[in-house]
Amino acid sequence: MIKFFRKIRQKLLTENKFRQYIIYAIGEIFLVVIGILIALQINNWNENRKKLKLKASYETSLRNDLSLDTLMLGKLIEENYRVLKSLQMQQKRILKPDTPIDTLVQIAKNEFDPEFNVRFRYNRKTINTLIASGNIDLFSKEINEMLMTLISLQETERENSEFYSEVYASKISRYSDDYPVSGHVNSNIFNLIWTDLNEKKLASRFMSLTDLKGYGHYSFISEIERVKQQTTSILNLLNQNNEQ
Repeated sequence: MIKFFRKIRQKLLTENKFRQYIIYAIGEIFLVVIGILIALQINNWNENRKKLKLKASYETSLRNDLSLDTLMLGKLIEENYRVLKSLQMQQKRILKPDTPIDTLVQIAKNEFDPEFNVRFRYNRKTINTLIASGNIDLFSKEINEMLMTLISLQETERENSEFYSEVYASKISRYSDDYPVSGHVNSNIFNLIWTDLNEKKLASRFMSLTDLKGYGHYSFISEIERVKQQTTSILNLLNQNNEQ
């Protein structure tokens, strides 16, 4: 093809057809430019197709991660609501004007649940990969901002939950030195520890312990409800974009 065009140019020159030569040369340059533009357009199209394919893969992974988080957060909310309600009912029984001290001992010894379950690991693999690779820019500004907000909410929840866990662990450890919470009701040694109690001391320490535990559950529920709401909002937006 190049030889063909060269022969035409040489023929025009040898025939002294300079005007036709200039017109032809301009036309040849125009064709080359058009060819380059077409090649660039094809390259851009291929790049965009690759980006769309990569984005679709990330969207699938992101939806899976967020869906799993939503399910687990829902279970944690239900479980912590159940524990908090049970704890509040115990406190109401204790605080009735005519409640005997035996009721407090019964609750503290046999009914109180010492566990404080706020352990949870978010599925952050896809989000972390998007940020580390810079591919988060494949998504819209709105989704990017929502993901950053989600990360902030998750980090805040983890920091607060770890703080309350440490405070509660310290308090329950000191409490259990005097009032075991192992639940070995049929053990003679266990039952012996609960005899000849300082009732005033037990009441004070148990109410302080349950107040802290109750607030810890309430705080945890509030935190993860905000995380769950943000997670659900991102999922809804991703699903809407996928349907368009």
